[in-house]
Amino acid sequence: MKAKPIVWIEGSIGSGKSQIASQLSEKLKFRCFSEPVLDKGYLELFYSDPKRWAFSFQVEMLRRRWDIHRLAMLEARVGNVAGVLLDRGLPGDFVFGGLHRKAGNIHELEWQTYKALYQEFMSVPNIQPTMLIYLNVTPEKALARIKKRARPSEENITLQYLSDLQEAYLKLIYEIEGGKHPWSHGMQIVRIEWTEDHLSVDPVISQISQKLVGLPYKSNAHMIQNLTV
Repeated sequence: MKAKPIVWIEGSIGSGKSQIASQLSEKLKFRCFSEPVLDKGYLELFYSDPKRWAFSFQVEMLRRRWDIHRLAMLEARVGNVAGVLLDRGLPGDFVFGGLHRKAGNIHELEWQTYKALYQEFMSVPNIQPTMLIYLNVTPEKALARIKKRARPSEENITLQYLSDLQEAYLKLIYEIEGGKHPWSHGMQIVRIEWTEDHLSVDPVISQISQKLVGLPYKSNAHMIQNLTV
């Protein structure tokens, strides 16, 4: 049995990843794996003292996301689904970890430990997705969406942080497109402008469906070709 497509959806906080992942999952009949959720106590410790808890927080997020990746890879091989969607992949976690390092919340020795764990996970065969969708959103729009949804854990996010996050993400996408990472070879990158609110997901489905059909994963090509969007 051939593996089904695996799609990562990446983007800044407030980019709309979860919303578009849900819509794509419903219309493409892909199973969607949401981001891992830490317990309230862990989050409170992290937000109360980032310099003390950033390393522990990022390692725990990395561990939980790796568990999701393993489930996604298994589902893509033996699951009764057309494909799999991940709301942010392991490289997305690495982007956030890098910002903590830049801010001084993670010590250089801790960073080397975190980086070694990340690289070990990313060296697993077939870890790379069939496709990575990047939602490009301006920092200003991302901040407006964050303020509108008013989550307590996000109340201290600044425009500067979102600008730094966008810059780090664009660097990651540039590196993937340039084949700078051993795991990035063969991946397709789809950039989607997602700054405007209430955009239809149908053009996105049409765009990614055309690209998925031409990939080695043929098992669901007939389904994608017959999509009505």
